[in-house]
Amino acid sequence: MFQKILWATDFSPHAQDAGRMVLDCAERTQRPVDVVTVVDPGDLPAFLLDVPDPFVTGGEVEAVERRLDHRYEERVRGHLHEATQFLRDAGVSTVLHVRVGTPSEQIVRLADQLGSDVIMLGAHGKHGLAGVLLGSTVDHVTERAHCPVLVVR
Repeated sequence: MFQKILWATDFSPHAQDAGRMVLDCAERTQRPVDVVTVVDPGDLPAFLLDVPDPFVTGGEVEAVERRLDHRYEERVRGHLHEATQFLRDAGVSTVLHVRVGTPSEQIVRLADQLGSDVIMLGAHGKHGLAGVLLGSTVDHVTERAHCPVLVVR
């Protein structure tokens, strides 16, 4: 049985299905579950991108960006906390991770850093047709991961 589970979620219905599988495995092992969501810079709201602001001087730009990044990360972390509440309600400890970058790269990198025995994720995420044309996060994770990947549909 898997001892070190990494659940990657993008909050999609398929990711939540994977979460139910994570719960089943975690209840058997009585081990904490690492949960990651990755913010893809291409998906960031426009106000977080490099848009010139006439009211912010050059010296203030960096401070404003840090505050916005921190506030956005806190919102994502809050959403991740809510999405994993069912695990804690069932007595499963969670360690939450928010990463920024290409989702497949960040998921594999974190699994390696944590020494995960398995990565669990949903079969389909948020990107629909783009995933079909460019290759999905699931495809990239299964090709690059150094541990088993459980894909739940």
